[in-house]
Amino acid sequence: MRLVVMGMCALVATGVFAAMFVSIWSTRRATAAAPTAFRQSVAMELVWAAIPCLMILAAAVPAVIAIVSAHTSD
Repeated sequence: MRLVVMGMCALVATGVFAAMFVSIWSTRRATAAAPTAFRQSVAMELVWAAIPCLMILAAAVPAVIAIVSAHTSD
């Protein structure tokens, strides 16, 4: 079961990275590509960085609790 899940994760990761590299490659080869002008907003950058951190914590905390309870129940 673990190997099947690990294989599925590897396939998903491979697909995501392949799509990412293809999009980067096609964007860089575009003619007359001009960088977009962004306004700097510290609040927006903090929110942009905080959301993935909170998502990781939301997934990691229950996983750690489950692992610890599985090992202490023996």
